[in-house]
Amino acid sequence: MKPILICLSSLAFSGCTTAVPVVREALKCEAPASMLAECSDPVAIKQGITFGEMIGVSGRDRDSLRECALRHKSLAGAVVDCNNRIEKYNAEVREINARNAKQ
Repeated sequence: MKPILICLSSLAFSGCTTAVPVVREALKCEAPASMLAECSDPVAIKQGITFGEMIGVSGRDRDSLRECALRHKSLAGAVVDCNNRIEKYNAEVREINARNAKQ
């Protein structure tokens, strides 16, 4: 009879201590490779270029600069959005960890 009581009491007490793991915070954002692509260099202007060719070179450079500026703006917005989401997640994790520490 005594061994049965010992087994039952050890079984009952073993369920009372449950370790709650600490949740880790998120560390960083990863931007898509397409957003991290370098901007293209300006077109080299060759010696003896005509006015018409210069207009074409200027147009290609403007298009390239516009594309680069759009990519930069998108990347900056994505980083800000990602950091805001990470901070919100980390705040929730800190709140959960604080509640778990009080228990």
